[in-house]
Amino acid sequence: MATLAAINSATSSLQSLLMRSRVEQARREADQAEAYAQTLRQQADEQERVGQGARGRAQTLERDARAQQNTPDTAARATANTARTPTVMPVRPSEPTYLQALNGVFKVAQPLLAIDLSATQKNVVKSSLFDAASTATGRLLNTAV
Repeated sequence: MATLAAINSATSSLQSLLMRSRVEQARREADQAEAYAQTLRQQADEQERVGQGARGRAQTLERDARAQQNTPDTAARATANTARTPTVMPVRPSEPTYLQALNGVFKVAQPLLAIDLSATQKNVVKSSLFDAASTATGRLLNTAV
């Protein structure tokens, strides 16, 4: 009987030791998961800041492109660009085209695209530039009509 009591007490002691060990392991895993989640949050915040910066730069470029379109020598540049850029449909030299707007926007954006950005960041900037060129062309066509 005494032997049985000793075995029972040793077994419960061993079980409680195993349970404590499992609890500690679970706590360590939870701490690691929390640290990983925090790292992911920081990376997401950084990418959001980069995206906002790219959107801001794209808006600045769009404003600059619009301002450049409104300068007096724009018609001369547009005529020169039309002569160099093959078009499918014949257009009047004074009529704005998407290619002209795109060319102007990308010329302004060349310094931005030349800096050390990741491929994803460059794609975000380029996408914003295409949107800016479409918007600028749409506005120019609406005012020309």
